[in-house]
Amino acid sequence: MFKDFKNNLSTIILCGGSGKRLYPLTKKTPKPLIKIRNKEILSYIIDHLNYYEIKNILVSTGFKHKAFKNFFSKKTKYKKKIDLIFTGKNTDILKRITKCEKYLNKYVMICYGDTLVDIDIDKLINFFLKNKEKIILSTYNYRSQYGLLKIQSDGKVKSFKEKPDLGLFFNIGFFIMKKEHLKNLDKFQTFQGFLENKNIIKNLRSYIHKGKHITVNTLNELMEAKKNINHLKK
Repeated sequence: MFKDFKNNLSTIILCGGSGKRLYPLTKKTPKPLIKIRNKEILSYIIDHLNYYEIKNILVSTGFKHKAFKNFFSKKTKYKKKIDLIFTGKNTDILKRITKCEKYLNKYVMICYGDTLVDIDIDKLINFFLKNKEKIILSTYNYRSQYGLLKIQSDGKVKSFKEKPDLGLFFNIGFFIMKKEHLKNLDKFQTFQGFLENKNIIKNLRSYIHKGKHITVNTLNELMEAKKNINHLKK
């Protein structure tokens, strides 16, 4: 069953942003091509997809498109498996997805080009197949990095919790949906607006990822990624 599904699945890796929060590293290099322990973020993502035999992969670019062309010209092991799609500079995620639409198969998976996750894609697909009419997004439990207190007006501490679980989850990408769901994107100006719409929320289902997760947005996060990447490798 998974083989047939994967043959009808297209995966978009979103790599079009300018990565301003990682400046000056992104002055010459787009964020997905920044290296963590001598390997590009994008290479980790593609290798993870390949591990689960995900074959129809599109890389949606914008900022420094030529750098991606040079990258794939040297990475011969990826050459036949990847379609590189220029989706414009300063383009919202929503528009990047719709510009890829004509290349897509019956089912679509979307992931971010700056997020490393050891997600079990077979389990994710199985979750989707049980919720086939819905849009699946993957989420991760948010824990405070600080000790949080409740304090009275006179300064008396009522409670203290060190780095508590707040009972909240955040989006880590790895959306799966039917291609036909993409027609709803045309009604919105931004991908954020699409996800926050009440009617769309009714059709969202969350796959909770309990493994490892690394997002690289800032220089501090990049340093943390270099420390933790071995925990994420297969």
